Amino acid sequence: MSLGSSSMMKVGTNSYSGLEEAVFKNIEACIQLVRITRTSMGPNGLSKMILNHLEKLVITKNASAIATEIEVNHPAAKMLVMAAQNQALEYGDGTNLVVTLAGELLERAKDLLEQGLVVTDIIAGYERALRHILNKLDSNSLSTLIHRPFGDLHDKKQLALAIKPALASKQSGYEDFLSELVAEACIQVIPENPRLFNPESIRIAKVPGKSIMDSFVVRGFVIPTLPRGAVQRMQNCRIAVYGCAIELDRTETKGTVLLQSAEELLDLSASEEKAMDAKIKEFFDNGINVIVSQMSFHDLALHFCDKYNILAVKIGSKFEVRRFAKSVGAALNMTFRVPEKEKIGTCSEMTIEEIGDKQVIVARDDGSTNITNDSGTAEDAGVNCRDITTIVLRAATQSVLNDVSIAIGNAVNVVKATCSDDRFLPGAGAAEMALATNLHDLASKEPGLQQYSIHAYAEALEVVPRLLAETAGLPADEVMTEMQSKHVQGVDYTGVNIDGADENGEWTLNTSAAQIYDNLAVKAWAIRMATDTACNVLRVDVIVMRKQAGGPKPQVPGQTEWN
Repeated sequence: MSLGSSSMMKVGTNSYSGLEEAVFKNIEACIQLVRITRTSMGPNGLSKMILNHLEKLVITKNASAIATEIEVNHPAAKMLVMAAQNQALEYGDGTNLVVTLAGELLERAKDLLEQGLVVTDIIAGYERALRHILNKLDSNSLSTLIHRPFGDLHDKKQLALAIKPALASKQSGYEDFLSELVAEACIQVIPENPRLFNPESIRIAKVPGKSIMDSFVVRGFVIPTLPRGAVQRMQNCRIAVYGCAIELDRTETKGTVLLQSAEELLDLSASEEKAMDAKIKEFFDNGINVIVSQMSFHDLALHFCDKYNILAVKIGSKFEVRRFAKSVGAALNMTFRVPEKEKIGTCSEMTIEEIGDKQVIVARDDGSTNITNDSGTAEDAGVNCRDITTIVLRAATQSVLNDVSIAIGNAVNVVKATCSDDRFLPGAGAAEMALATNLHDLASKEPGLQQYSIHAYAEALEVVPRLLAETAGLPADEVMTEMQSKHVQGVDYTGVNIDGADENGEWTLNTSAAQIYDNLAVKAWAIRMATDTACNVLRVDVIVMRKQAGGPKPQVPGQTEWN
């Protein structure tokens, strides 16, 4: 008779418990994931080449993209992947910090467990350290770490400086050009109240060819297709957007028509033409001069669109159709009929332009759309125009386009975070080192066992400047010693000089003078996510694996189960 927890479970169920079987194996799996992503941190971080299950080549240094593409199978390591994905959804930037810091916290926790500390004390110390950091970064805090260097977000130079570190960490060498490009796109759509800035107003169109330096900004929405009919351009557009085919309604049941003469056949065709003519004329009478659909256009529909001078556009992607509808303020209709007035979108102009060797449709919006009725007088469009800006990316390969697109998306999210919270921290690892120094002071005053885990938390934070030094090819020990010395003296804005030693032989720099800042909201959320994830992994002491339904999957040669 079998004993233990397996005796009460179905055959094929595996159970693991205790430090050796559950906790240490979970920590080891997370550390293995972190070893893949940690070398991608910083401007000199290395990219990873991944061939996914669809044999699509992905070259990126974005931690969230790396963790998603490699399809992590271990349940504990998946928690790190989900934390990085949540960080990407919330702020876009800081995903590598989440994964790296969580892995370092778990590695330090493993050392403490081997020394005899219990999980409860470690988690309590980590949570105490997190509360101390969040209090330090609170909106009412008078900490010298917090800066407000960018007062006017409508100024292109200030906005470019705010997003430059986020771009430098992913596209080193192009950060100056890309930061100005993103800033130019953002200032065109940032409203008077910056808190109302919508990242969806910034679109990205990827056109292969030339180099990144040939990218530019278009005031409007770029659609990589051509019109379906003869109408190629439209001014003062009133737009109806559909997710269905542009054709006459069909009956739900099959029907048979008995024709006894050629005249009856002609009458049948003529009735279909009259019905389509009346349908398209109804759009014309309601002032709609652009029809956009995800599905196909019937030949008769295209004929009468040309007759009534209506621009017909097909966008094959359902996601792009929704983005276009949201950009122009239209509602996506699923039946082919004239929409209500409030569901009609507007823009100033839709025209064909040539980018490289590719022709695209550009929907521009200058903020003033005048619609004229049959008598020639202007009337209210009924819907406020949306500001739309598209960044047209150029690069030699699709992989580079995808990677730069992710970096620009992160930068736009940083702009959104900056519009909501204009507080910044010193960059280049200065904020992490300052917080670590502060935590060491806190731990030295702590009488209980939590002091060891607070010290471990501080050491985990120090991995950020250490990685910046290592990826830049600098002597990490010398850089860390110099930084620690200055931070102990209270110089909180001392960061890593990734360009090497200056004329005085110093490996550090003044981040305020160099204007290197990280957004406080992004950094605080990343630290919170990393700490919560590490604590959740440590709380697991039993793993139960049920037998997979449908039988075991075929084993790939050389592949083993996670356990």
